[in-house]
Amino acid sequence: MWEGRLLGLSFLTDNDMGLDCIPLRFALTAAGISNEADEQSGLTHLPDEPCPFANDNFPIGMLGTCCSLRGKAAAYELAALGETELSNRMYSTMTIEEAGAFADELRGAADRLEQTYADKPKPEGASWNNFADGKVTPVRTPFDEALATIREAARWYEKVATLGFGVHAWY
Repeated sequence: MWEGRLLGLSFLTDNDMGLDCIPLRFALTAAGISNEADEQSGLTHLPDEPCPFANDNFPIGMLGTCCSLRGKAAAYELAALGETELSNRMYSTMTIEEAGAFADELRGAADRLEQTYADKPKPEGASWNNFADGKVTPVRTPFDEALATIREAARWYEKVATLGFGVHAWY
């Protein structure tokens, strides 16, 4: 589901921004919570340690780290299925607690959409340009794949929060 969106596809809307969701270390300071920029920026582990995301196969953007998520696909699928507020929030930096809560919201949206269209014709997800054989062909994501993409993003946000990190949205 993700592989085709990593190479050669772009979303057909006015907003063609990319989106890399990157783990962000937060620290408690006298003034409250602040993000801590350090040599581990974007990683949930030390550089010489194994990545906890190594076996997850989350899509990684061109500028992302091994721990990051190429969030563009999930954001576009959300928008295509009418979940514009959630789509827009993927472009926001989040604290640990916000990232964990957002995972629940994404999962809830996917469940709600699945239930809404259980006995109705299912809408298609995002529209993408497929570059194959020198031709550009617009394709739409099947409904079930769009929901799987949203659930995969929810799983990433949950794992990042469980590991004690917030999220920086880079676009």
